[in-house]
Amino acid sequence: MKIALLALALWCCLVCPAQAGKPLVGFITGTPGLGDASFNDMAHQGIRKAQQDFGFDLEVLQPKVDGQADAEQVLHLVDRAGVIVLLGGQHLELARSAALEHPEKTFILVDVPCEGVANMSSVMFSQHEGAFLAGALAASVSATGKIGFVGGAEILPVKAFEQGYREGAAYVKPGTTVLVAYASPGNDFSGFNDPDKGYRMAMDQYEQGADIVFAAAGRTGLGAIQAASDSGRLVIGVDSDQDALAKGTVLTSVIKRLDTAAYTEIKKVMDKAFVPGPSSYGLKDGGVGLSDMAYTRRMVPDAVMSMLAEIREKIIAGEIKVTNAMVRE
Repeated sequence: MKIALLALALWCCLVCPAQAGKPLVGFITGTPGLGDASFNDMAHQGIRKAQQDFGFDLEVLQPKVDGQADAEQVLHLVDRAGVIVLLGGQHLELARSAALEHPEKTFILVDVPCEGVANMSSVMFSQHEGAFLAGALAASVSATGKIGFVGGAEILPVKAFEQGYREGAAYVKPGTTVLVAYASPGNDFSGFNDPDKGYRMAMDQYEQGADIVFAAAGRTGLGAIQAASDSGRLVIGVDSDQDALAKGTVLTSVIKRLDTAAYTEIKKVMDKAFVPGPSSYGLKDGGVGLSDMAYTRRMVPDAVMSMLAEIREKIIAGEIKVTNAMVRE
């Protein structure tokens, strides 16, 4: 299994040969690439839907295991594609320099802010808002008063998940203990591609008394889901609706509509309505939120569901202020 996962994470290029007259869109994934049932797959769904609607050819580049894209491969793609979508903060500087060198191309950077580049839009998410709801839910249904958080790399988007989760738990149950572990330090993106480590970190938190763990860790999070299943505990998924990966074990998922964002930005380009600069998706517009809990709803009292709905409205109205770790003071 380890060999297969490593092979998937190594640099590879999935090419759909461009047909005459068809525009080419390039998609550079984040770590660990496609097949994570989370961050990358969610964005890919939106891009594939756009491909069906607008009829372009698509070429996908996946980074190496350490998360760094090969500049030569990327620039070769930029030379041929008219639109380039880059997913994740590890591509920020590469995207900026490529966009400045190729003003005739259009760049879409997802999950990290970038301003001042006329041919690049950047999409961000208010994941801290969705994580606040997850923390409130976890603290409300925890029987031990102790919950956990497993992160991939210690980067700002994941720190935003962690901070929102902490604040949501404290809001409903002050004194709730939140155990935190990261698979790798900041800018080491290999932490998103280690299911075995995710399993060990989650299992360690369960052994310390946590009965619910929120895993915001890409493919590493799949290991946390397996740990929850093996130990009879609960886990919270991330980015896509991961509830069906372990029915009755995944309490909920904090969904980021990367599919909607990617589709919308490509549509703007195809409609000649491209707008450079940052945009954001949050609770108010459905850009983030909790899954429907199709397999676990029976575990959650109606009073807790009502409380979550009330908290959601208060966040949207600004009555509850959730710290956004993406914003540097």
